[in-house]
Amino acid sequence: MSSEFEIIDQYFKKKMKQTLLGVGDDAAIIHIKKNREIVISSDMLVENVHFLKNTNPAHLGWKSLAVNLSDIAAMGAIPKWATLSISLPKINHGWLKEFSKGFFKCADQFGIDLIGGDTTKGPLTISITIMGEVKKNKSLLRSGAKINDDIWVTGQLGMASMGLASLQGKLKLAPSLKVKCINALETPSPKVLIGSHLSRYANSCIDISDGLIQDLSHILKASTVGASLLLNKIPCDQFIHTSKKYQFALNGGDDYELLFTASKKHRLSIEKIAKKTNTAISVIGVITQNKTLKIMDQKGKSISFNKKGFDHFA
Repeated sequence: MSSEFEIIDQYFKKKMKQTLLGVGDDAAIIHIKKNREIVISSDMLVENVHFLKNTNPAHLGWKSLAVNLSDIAAMGAIPKWATLSISLPKINHGWLKEFSKGFFKCADQFGIDLIGGDTTKGPLTISITIMGEVKKNKSLLRSGAKINDDIWVTGQLGMASMGLASLQGKLKLAPSLKVKCINALETPSPKVLIGSHLSRYANSCIDISDGLIQDLSHILKASTVGASLLLNKIPCDQFIHTSKKYQFALNGGDDYELLFTASKKHRLSIEKIAKKTNTAISVIGVITQNKTLKIMDQKGKSISFNKKGFDHFA
């Protein structure tokens, strides 16, 4: 039987790239550059709440870090360090090998040092704290949206929630679309590259984890403004438009795309950044003075919609 220390040494102790002292001591030591601030976020993934029981462990390793990177991207920061705490029902070396492989694949791609954490016995639970750097006073907040700002999103919305519905037997998809949607669910791509550039132009930002409507509502509340969205401008797969199953794009969650607002005068600059970082982006609406959220169809008619997104306690 392996001890927790042997598990850490075997699967989670790697060479540091930008850390003074990492895994193996009572605490880590990191060096902060002059005129930089630390941005910190934590997320927990619990089996049968955030992921299904038989999820590919390599995919789970990737996703557990990727969802945290998305939070740092939404702050306009550059992610650098992470801690990983994991509760395991039993020691399964095959599972640990694949999980750590997926985790470090994501860490290596985005330049992250794993600098500490914890292991214990219990229900499968993964908790990560991510840390990044941003120039002093340059963090993107939810509270900065301004009237007449463009509302932007990266990528496509609704793919991950369609993947989950398909796995749960609630939605039938063509085989090729099903694979694409499950990949979006299990291996999301955090928009770190474009996120680190947005602080020059965006006024507010959030990552879409609980659904477009719910996460946009956080910006509107924090900024005391409203919004008007154009349904046909929301980027989603043709299946959603054809089937009219817009709830996946509006309320589905697990997208891990960036939702941000910016002055219209910055459109060209933002499009240049998107091209440079190979990121698909779309303007989907405008910030309004009226403190309500409206969604307009192609005929300019306001439509009704579900205002709720993902809720852990619902």
